[in-house]
Amino acid sequence: MRILLVDDEPDVLAVVGRWLQVHGHRSVAISDSREVLGLMETEHFDLVCLDLLMPYIEGLQLISKIRNRQPTCHILIMSGVADTRIVVEAVKEGVEDYLLKPIDFDKFEAILNRLSPASGS
Repeated sequence: MRILLVDDEPDVLAVVGRWLQVHGHRSVAISDSREVLGLMETEHFDLVCLDLLMPYIEGLQLISKIRNRQPTCHILIMSGVADTRIVVEAVKEGVEDYLLKPIDFDKFEAILNRLSPASGS
């Protein structure tokens, strides 16, 4: 899968990016949420892994804009925010799943397998 990682924490981008590479995925990491939409104009992604609380543009504000740019792109929230209202709002906006930080990589792998084009989703 081609995956866009969006998080303002460099350590999260590095760890998740390395894990994805080891597991055969290609990823692009962005720490500035203002760059997401421009990049999605020129590059296709199968999945966007999106943090919720970031400077400039928060994750919830990006979801519908991502959907407009690339309607077939899956969206996964990766956040330290465990607020049920925010999770419900994200699901209403069309995210496929929600992972709490620190990332449970077994759960992450199961989500990727479910969303992978090879799995028929």
